[in-house]
Amino acid sequence: MAKLTRSRKKRLILDIGTSTVRLCELAQTKSGYQLSKYYQKEFNSDPLLDDDTKKNLKRRALEELLKESKVRTKKTVFGVPGQSVFTRSRALPPVPEYKVNQIVRYEIQQQIPFSLDQIAMDYQVLDRTEAGGYEVMMAAIKVDVVEKHIQALHEAKRSIDIVDVCPLAAYNWLKHTGEFGDTGQCVALIDMGATTTDIVIERENHFRFTRPLNLGGNDITKAISAAFGLNFSDAEKVKRERGFAPTGDPKRDGKGGEAIGQILQRFVNEIMRSFAYFRSLPGGGQVNRVILCGGGACLRNIIPYMQRQLGIEVRIAQPLAGLAIAPSAQQVSDHPEQACVALGLALRCCQTVPLEINLIPPRVLEIARRKEQAFYWALSLTSVALIMASMIPVSANENKAVLERIDTLKRYIAEYDPELAQMIKRGQQIPASKSQPDLQKESTKVQDLQKQVELLDRARQGRIFWLDHLSAVNDARPATGGIWFSGIETTRVKKAAQDQPNTAGGRRRTAARGAGGGRGFGAARGGARLGARGGTAGTPGVISSGFPGIDPGGAMRSGRALGGGRGLGGGSGFGRSAGPAGGGRGRPGARGRGGQVQPPAITAPNGFVINGFAKSDEVIKVFVENLNKIERTMANREPLKVTEVFFSEASVNQVPREILWEAPTDGNVPFDRTDGGVRNPAYDDRVYSFTIIVHFQTGLTPEPEPQPQPAAQPGGRAFGLPGLGRPGRPGGPGGTAPGPGLPGQNAAPANTPENTA
Repeated sequence: MAKLTRSRKKRLILDIGTSTVRLCELAQTKSGYQLSKYYQKEFNSDPLLDDDTKKNLKRRALEELLKESKVRTKKTVFGVPGQSVFTRSRALPPVPEYKVNQIVRYEIQQQIPFSLDQIAMDYQVLDRTEAGGYEVMMAAIKVDVVEKHIQALHEAKRSIDIVDVCPLAAYNWLKHTGEFGDTGQCVALIDMGATTTDIVIERENHFRFTRPLNLGGNDITKAISAAFGLNFSDAEKVKRERGFAPTGDPKRDGKGGEAIGQILQRFVNEIMRSFAYFRSLPGGGQVNRVILCGGGACLRNIIPYMQRQLGIEVRIAQPLAGLAIAPSAQQVSDHPEQACVALGLALRCCQTVPLEINLIPPRVLEIARRKEQAFYWALSLTSVALIMASMIPVSANENKAVLERIDTLKRYIAEYDPELAQMIKRGQQIPASKSQPDLQKESTKVQDLQKQVELLDRARQGRIFWLDHLSAVNDARPATGGIWFSGIETTRVKKAAQDQPNTAGGRRRTAARGAGGGRGFGAARGGARLGARGGTAGTPGVISSGFPGIDPGGAMRSGRALGGGRGLGGGSGFGRSAGPAGGGRGRPGARGRGGQVQPPAITAPNGFVINGFAKSDEVIKVFVENLNKIERTMANREPLKVTEVFFSEASVNQVPREILWEAPTDGNVPFDRTDGGVRNPAYDDRVYSFTIIVHFQTGLTPEPEPQPQPAAQPGGRAFGLPGLGRPGRPGGPGGTAPGPGLPGQNAAPANTPENTA
């Protein structure tokens, strides 16, 4: 429920009981709390007195107490008796927290035969259930009961801040002092007052149950008065000076012990009934220990009597444990068990307590809210008035500064365009200058320069640190040696398309010789690695482009450039050899007639083509395994990783060891054999040549694949890509043409490496 916002400030603490008014004040010290003030004033509580007389006696006692204590604080914290408050602990279902207030209001309305505008209510969530619900304690009181106390406070020129419940305040204080312990036992607090006795039960370190009993110290006083024929005041004096609980010996107890025993027996029976009812509740249990407080706990022999009747441990509360007592609060030492309620009320102003119930009537809440709103409205209006008053001179100064700035700018404009300065008028739109087209033209030039700078900057940022790649490949060689590199070049690696049609209507076909009659995938001499010597069906497409982008004209003039040497089509164009642009009879051919082909886009290399020799095939396998494990951080702090290693055993050949003295760099390893394919016995001491393609990945995200190039357009002159290798042989009339590859090898299936940039 909505509560008034309250800070931890000094408050007037009053415990207004049936026969006594108590006032106390707690102060925070370095070692804990100190009881800085404690006063109490008693008045006649004879039940035979009429209500007006009782009211006047209570009001007079309150005025004398305030005068004696000299407390000037206006806002007051006080408690109402437990018998006037309806309290229930209920388990609510798992609902959103904002709906708890609605459920509590509904539950209280079902239990109390009054409308909601006639009661003051509050609730507190004690715990969460295993199912996600709420354990809630609800409290409600009729507004008329609270109004009686509020009226007495208004007569004493005090206002209301918190309306607590007396037994719950006593529970908060004893919980603070550790009387209940932390072992999770079921402990009952019994507050024996003048007219009522309140029972509060804690189990598993949580509040569980409270119940008021209509028996108190005044019932014992009336029993003594009836037994000895005394008036109420004399009987109260006899009870305090000579009264005691029965010992069980009739001769020793006498007539007074018998009269007191009858009241105490009723008292014990009600307590045992309350304990039995608590055991039957969900979450209830057997009470293990009892703590007594209140004025009734001062009766002699009460502890042995209660232990004998209840059969469990009974002790008197020690509310002053660990509390410093100031000289102005020594009165509390006479009967400390009576100060539990007052100390619990004072604790509400110092810290958060286990049970924070506030039963302020709705009318008081509304009045306080309106006063607070009126205060904030007045403060807001005052602030607005001050702001407006301060803005007038500030605005005038700002306007003056703006006008001066306009004049200054006009002088600057006049230096460059005097006509424009004369055309500017205050309050009108600024006219366009005659120099605006020139400015736009220069701005366009600046933008073009910016684009060029950005392009160069992207090229700088996208540069590749090949030394780290080379170092990683070198470290992958077996520790036992046996690997010799004859050539390492950059390349572009990507997956081959499966059975794609070529760009000129034919079907893409490649052979072990390489696509288009050369010895490699559109390469010069070095292109035979995966063509004549190493290519197999399913090998990924490779653009052996060397270092692309060297030729400013767009042609990749490298050892693996498309269209040159032994590449696709041979000669200086996409000619009569098979390849992506060589379907049908291979038109356009080497003579440059036919369709015009879009120059291939320059793509950054992402791998190495490694040519070399090994002393055995086992050493090659170890080298391939080590290449697959490459994963490190480069000098520019970017990760380097090998994603794929492409190696085919078909690329491995035995060659004479003497070839190591003059090893080729492009993988075209000649070897000697007869026409029948029988190895020459003169070369017994041999090594193994190999070709391996390594696909690197740098950075955190995979590199994008280049987009396919558009098909050839009819008309115009063929676009040739001259290479740096030897000229290839022209192909036959369409399809694949035999090249200088391995003898006896035919075309491979169509799912072979793609050779377009």
